[in-house]
Amino acid sequence: MIAVPFRQQKRHVLVLLAVVSLLAALCLYFFFPMPTLMVMNLSGDRQEAVIVIPVSKGSQFTIQYIHSKDMLPVHEVFVVDDKYNLLLSEEGFIMLGAGMGESEGELVYEGQWTVVRNINREASPFYLRVSSIAEQKLVINDRVIKLWEIAPESGRLKFEIRKIPRVYLILRGED
Repeated sequence: MIAVPFRQQKRHVLVLLAVVSLLAALCLYFFFPMPTLMVMNLSGDRQEAVIVIPVSKGSQFTIQYIHSKDMLPVHEVFVVDDKYNLLLSEEGFIMLGAGMGESEGELVYEGQWTVVRNINREASPFYLRVSSIAEQKLVINDRVIKLWEIAPESGRLKFEIRKIPRVYLILRGED
């Protein structure tokens, strides 16, 4: 057996420790679950993730659509709370029409818009029936996603926050 000087042994241990630490850090980076807004298409025989976008506490997104009776625009703002639940934070509409019931919160008038702020009602998960007439859009991180283009007419979408590994987002091209 060849004797290795103590100083050289110490360097080998340090190199090995550095390599193991780097590998552990990479595993944490790629496989540690991160919160995402996941929109599942529930139409058909199988559920399919059609939108997967990273979020953090305080992230918000808006659902915009045309009210089926009044044919006027409506928006709903959702926020990710500290426990990664979705909260309905705000609703805005031009005319208080059918199906736009009372909401808790602060009522504000902005020009032709009636806006209810500070609703903070839990909405995890929530479901949306897609319609080309309503022209629902998801607005998040300066992106506008036309929901009627990713699900069939009358298709059902499920919106929720899920924690998934970063590697999944990278493979989808979302990170």
